[in-house]
Amino acid sequence: MAYRLLALDIDGTLLKSNNRLDRETKEAIHYAQEKGVVVTLVTERHFYSAAKVAKALKLKHPIITHNGAFVSATIDAPIYTSKIEHAVLLQLVEFLETYQCQIRFSHEKMSVANRPRQQNLLAKMTIGVSEPLFYPVTYVQRLSDYLRENDDEATDVLVTLQPEHAEEIYESLVDYFPSVQIEKKSEDQIVLTKKGTSKFDGLEFLAARLDIPLSKIVAVGDSLADLEMIEKCGLGVAMKNAPKKVRDAAQWVTRSNDMNGVAYMVKEVFRKQMKLSIFN
Repeated sequence: MAYRLLALDIDGTLLKSNNRLDRETKEAIHYAQEKGVVVTLVTERHFYSAAKVAKALKLKHPIITHNGAFVSATIDAPIYTSKIEHAVLLQLVEFLETYQCQIRFSHEKMSVANRPRQQNLLAKMTIGVSEPLFYPVTYVQRLSDYLRENDDEATDVLVTLQPEHAEEIYESLVDYFPSVQIEKKSEDQIVLTKKGTSKFDGLEFLAARLDIPLSKIVAVGDSLADLEMIEKCGLGVAMKNAPKKVRDAAQWVTRSNDMNGVAYMVKEVFRKQMKLSIFN
């Protein structure tokens, strides 16, 4: 089998636990590119952050960011987006504002969050280590007022709420917002995205645009968000540090991210593959 596309998660896969990109991994990615293989990133990170990794790897094709909601090679020219439309986002925010919770919606250029009445909620609404300082986060008194004056759409909405309200909010969202999918991150946090948004959907779109069948894709990841692409692509590879469910679904389990698992896998998979002239 000659694989034509290599899709790589970033955190827990490409990067070590200290968030460093190993030289051996860089060399392995270059090795695959020299074989004519398209290499892309498939990540939950926002575009700014993922683009830094893509630049370090000298990738030439669009990358899949925001958990599949934004596919692009540049910030201003996406080839695919899956966002919660402005009208739905405003209705969501107006509903959530009837509860004591913090709401933060994001898109490729920035995040906007309300100022919670309780400081302990603000402490929980952190910006992850994958989000550098040049990704702006704006705080406003009321998100609904902001959205009435701005026509923003959202790749995702992170809601931190009181646990005693969680089930009530969840059931209401299911009933009144059928175009939105809900992920429970913890007992007091949920993430809302447009229905049909996933890493796999973003990858499927890019592959179709490049005229590459799923059977010709190697997909590598370490989390449940990577499970669908690992199951549906030609060669699904799980990192050794992935949850058991992900490892069980994979055709191949490589070494952990701290043991250069991507570099090992790439050299083993592509060392016997002839150079693909179609991408020259």
